[in-house]
Amino acid sequence: MKTIVIIGGIILTGATVIAVLMDQRNEAANPPVSTQGIPALPNQAAENPRVNPAHGQPGHRCDLAVGAPLVNADGTPVPAANPQNIQSAPALPAPVPAGLKVNPPHGQPGHRCDIQVGAPF
Repeated sequence: MKTIVIIGGIILTGATVIAVLMDQRNEAANPPVSTQGIPALPNQAAENPRVNPAHGQPGHRCDLAVGAPLVNADGTPVPAANPQNIQSAPALPAPVPAGLKVNPPHGQPGHRCDIQVGAPF
């Protein structure tokens, strides 16, 4: 019985030593990654960007050029350039067939200004 306990202790000790060595080896092979000096992606943290983001990005306005300011110097939103040309999307007469994408509303991810809102593409 003593022999079994001694052998079990040796195996347990060996397994512990191997686990510690493997952890040290992994830490040496994969040093911590620093994000210092890496610029943040544009509009990643901002829900309300101050400049018009690219087409298809959240907050994009088709009536303004990409990169144009969305907020005046006094902090008020820039009014629509041609409000009479902005139309709401008509209701689709029939459901879109499976597998086709539809153009989401202005400012939503994936929106394309060259295609009418709600139209399949």
